[in-house]
Amino acid sequence: MSSLSAHSIIIVDDELELATLFQEFLRKEGYDVVSFTDPLLALEYFKETADKHSLIITDLRMPGISGIDLAKNIREINSKVKIFLMTAFEIQDLKDRKDFKIARIDRLLQKPIRFSDLRVMINDALKK
Repeated sequence: MSSLSAHSIIIVDDELELATLFQEFLRKEGYDVVSFTDPLLALEYFKETADKHSLIITDLRMPGISGIDLAKNIREINSKVKIFLMTAFEIQDLKDRKDFKIARIDRLLQKPIRFSDLRVMINDALKK
């Protein structure tokens, strides 16, 4: 894998099983992936490595800070990184929320997510 084509992805989900599952799938797809179960740790890591990552995939509801608040913080550091927000809850209400608009989420993912769909969404988002 050449370093030119390698996109780095951060997964943030407070459920360790899900974070690990996403990480394993995306590594097999050829991405450089790091996962976190703590959104505050993920944010600290992102602050140190902001220019390295192409995509953040975060859960909405997590202890500490929500996925939307995490996205807003990330946007202040790097406005170009793509952000996908995952939730098992109703997504229609989210789109009207002011904080959702400020966070500039690139894509909402409804759990459960099929990996075949996720692959397509990531490929679309990371195309130059």
